[in-house]
Amino acid sequence: MSFQLAITLLGALLIALTFFDVFLTVLHPQAESPFSSRLQTALWRLMRLVATPMHGRARHRFLGLAVPTMIVALVAAWVGLLVVSFGLIYSAWIGVPGVFRLPVGVTNPSWGDAFYFSGETLGTVGYGDFQPVQPLLRFVSTVEGFSGIAVISMSIAYVLELYPVLQRNGVLAVLLNEETAGQVSGLPLLARYLRKGNFGALAGLVQNINIDLLSLAEAHRRLPVLHYGHPAQVERSFLRVLLVVQNLVGTLRYGMAGGEGKEWSEDPRVRALEDSLFFLLYTLGSSLHLPLASGSGGEPPTAEIDEAFSSLCDSLKRQRLPTPSDTAPATGSLSEYDIARQGFVRFHISINTTLLSYLRNSGYTYAEATANAARPQRLVDELEHNER
Repeated sequence: MSFQLAITLLGALLIALTFFDVFLTVLHPQAESPFSSRLQTALWRLMRLVATPMHGRARHRFLGLAVPTMIVALVAAWVGLLVVSFGLIYSAWIGVPGVFRLPVGVTNPSWGDAFYFSGETLGTVGYGDFQPVQPLLRFVSTVEGFSGIAVISMSIAYVLELYPVLQRNGVLAVLLNEETAGQVSGLPLLARYLRKGNFGALAGLVQNINIDLLSLAEAHRRLPVLHYGHPAQVERSFLRVLLVVQNLVGTLRYGMAGGEGKEWSEDPRVRALEDSLFFLLYTLGSSLHLPLASGSGGEPPTAEIDEAFSSLCDSLKRQRLPTPSDTAPATGSLSEYDIARQGFVRFHISINTTLLSYLRNSGYTYAEATANAARPQRLVDELEHNER
């Protein structure tokens, strides 16, 4: 009897853990389930390992199967755990006389019979060959039938919530790809709007991007499997969105923080975009799904960031856009250029760890993530006209 009780308690514990995982994964708006997170992380590592000998588009198409594979594996794990959990309870009692009504010819039911009954009960098949007679087990089998319906229903709800977010991310990525003429740099976008005096239109675009970023940040908190979205075209990826927005914020907030551009860099909508990027990266960095890159323990690469800022200002000048003045005021305080450079360095040091970690975990190389993508011909023609 003690063995039967122990098996029954083990089955009940597994049932509770399974529903706890379903609750955290599907219903809780902020928590991440340790079981689901580890399952998805392990599958991602396995798929990346399998994709190691692959190259080019074939590799990315294979990795693009990650999200649907994880969903199938997760639902299968939930169903399998419930079948095993209830099966353990039945296996402890199925051989006790008078507890189950057995099919004709079966006198010594096995564990396999218990798991078979559990499977047909969870799927509400109900062949009727095995029937619980004891009232408590009849109640347990009824609970299992409703459990199967609940898990499948919540799995469908999970899928219906997930795929619109993937579509929204793709739309934002395509929008940014068009606006930046297929580049990671935000210069084509800024040149097209600002050289024609359309800062109001640019600010409206920035505000829309900001809203989309906040929405995607909450979606990644709510649906951590989004970390593994991997379009075959990198320009449609969330990584590309992060890189473009990083460049856009760095250019608008610091590269143009001088002359006429100072008013633009201090605009509340531009500041809000920077804050949203920080919030998004904080959300990604606090997830169980993103292993943060360990620092080298040395000094931050300020010299490299200084060089990048100098190159950015040179590019802005070639586009005839405002840049910070390097003339120091008579009061002896720092010049516009030095103030903007220091802000640019702080900005990149603050975000680089999480952004680099996301890049390393994305399945794309840095060269792939930053390569120029196919550009709409209208934008190509306009960019070339602006550069004349």
